[in-house]
Order: sequence, then C-alpha cells, then structure tokens
Amino acid sequence: MQSAFFIWHSKLALYSIQPYFLAMKNIPIHKVVKCENQRQSLLEIGYCIGGNIGVENVKRLRELYAALHNFGGNEGGGMFYSLYSDDLAYRQKVHNEIYEILKPVYDNLLVDYKTVINSFIVKKQGKGSDFTLHQDSTGLDETVYSPLSLWTPLQDTDLNNGTLCVIPKSHRMFHFLRGISFAAPFAAYQEVLFRYLQPINLKAGDILMFDNRLVHYSHTNESTQERIVVMSGIFPQEAEIWSVYKDESIANSAYEIYSQTDDFLITNTAFYKNCTERPYRGELIKTIETPLEAVTVYDFMSMAAANGVQATNVPVLMQPLHEMNIISEPV
Repeated sequence: MQSAFFIWHSKLALYSIQPYFLAMKNIPIHKVVKCENQRQSLLEIGYCIGGNIGVENVKRLRELYAALHNFGGNEGGGMFYSLYSDDLAYRQKVHNEIYEILKPVYDNLLVDYKTVINSFIVKKQGKGSDFTLHQDSTGLDETVYSPLSLWTPLQDTDLNNGTLCVIPKSHRMFHFLRGISFAAPFAAYQEVLFRYLQPINLKAGDILMFDNRLVHYSHTNESTQERIVVMSGIFPQEAEIWSVYKDESIANSAYEIYSQTDDFLITNTAFYKNCTERPYRGELIKTIETPLEAVTVYDFMSMAAANGVQATNVPVLMQPLHEMNIISEPV
C-alpha cells in the first residue's frame, strides 16, 4: 500500500505551481549580524554557524548550570526550559549571568542588538524529552526586522542526544504571525515536514544562529547524559517587543498584537501556565481581521521543490515519539 507521502508526490506532479511560490517571500536582513556572509546565509537558508564560544566559556556556563539546577527527582526524562519557571529571580539570574559570560562573544558577532532572553534549555536523558515541531512565536514587527536565536550546546550534539533539526528555507514559507494560542499553518500535515528535517550536528560551544521563523524540532535524548543548551534571543536594539494572540474558540476571530516591555521574556509568568489565554499584560496596538493565507501541503511541497529543499527522510525523525514531559522548575 502506498504511503500518503508518495500519493502527495504523485498529485504534486499534476499540481500547477503558482508564480508566487517560485520567489520566496521578502524578509528584512538580520541587521544586527556583522558578518555579510552570515547575514546572507540567514536570509537565504535561515541559519548559519557563528563560530564557537571557546572551551573556557563552555566550562563557566556548565558551572553556572550545575549551581542552579538539580533534576534528580524527575523520573522518565523530560524537557526543561528556564523560560517556563515561575521563579522570576531565578530567570533574571540566568539571563544576567549567561549574558555576563557571553557578552564579549556576542559583541564580536553582533551590533546594535539587545538580548531579550538568555536561557537554559535542557533535555534530560530518556523518554519525554522530545520537543515538538514548531516555529518560534512572533516577537517583533517582521515587516521591519528579523528575529534571531543563538543556540549553543555545552556538549557535542547529534541525533542521539537530541540536536536541533531544521527545514532549510522554511523561514520564508509560512506566516508572519505565530503564537501559542493558535495552530501552526502546517498542523494538519506536520508528518510531511518531518521528512524534510535536517539534523545539525554541533561541537560543544558552537553557535547556531537561526531565524525564529525557521521550522525546527529536536528528537528525544537517547544518550546517558543531559543535553544542555544555552539559547539567547536577539533583537535589534530599537525593535519593539510584540506578542500575538488569537481566540480560536471564536470563528474568524482577529489576530491581536500587543506591545510589550523589553523584559517581557524574563518577567512574564504565562509562558507555561495559561499560555494559550489572552495576554494579561501589554498594550493592544493593532488587530488584524483578515485571515492569514492558507499554506497547504501542496503549497509547502511546491515551495520546497522550487527552492531546492529536498526530503531527507531520516528514519528516526519520520517516526517521532512526541512524548514531551515539561519540567517547569529547576530544582
């Protein structure tokens, strides 16, 4: 029996690719990135390697991590993101001390930037550490600026311990409005996207720079050690912080855009609990009544084909466990 994937491919051969699929959507350059080659890579494929933070900085970050975290009581693995903690003093300390260590590195890579969040992302070994396929939520006006994440592992990463996997060029394929309160445009066919994921194997201290719109995923940590990553969110200095909400319980409801303070990602208490509810803070600055253009599976596959993005068909990624056990507190 033929799989749905091959049936889609045979239909695609008969599908007429519309002209707008042949030219990727326009996005602003990553103006905070100093290196022209890195800016071009981010613009064209959505990610690049920005060098390495060095052995001493890896050591200092691992010592900071060890001093603040103890997950020994959590059985069966899990996924921890310091952003989800209710302990705002802990989140502020993590943010400040990571930046103190990495500021000289970031100053060499970036210009006129602000770090809106510095955080630890941890995959405890074992089941439950799968992190779902997603794009990061909209955090600024993407018609003017491009958002950036710096993802730095504190040990070598590969598929076995849950390295980041991405779909190249997918930062240009979907919508400029994304949020946890409403479904991703690819929610109905995400099993197809898993076939296009490309694992990015890294050495300890490597800096993976990627556009927040890039579709990404990390598989279960099947090693015997925790996988620890430092992640920093980077925005242009003058960019206003946004959050986006949509009430999915109401048909054709508007997208609501809220202006937030610069400390939003450090002090907001609704990233884990009540994360799908209307924001309790921020100023509503605009609403968008027009529904976003649908991006069908045929649209995605057409854009991928027209832009040279090929299916990788990595076996373990085509059968994801989707067992995500969130550990919300560091101790």
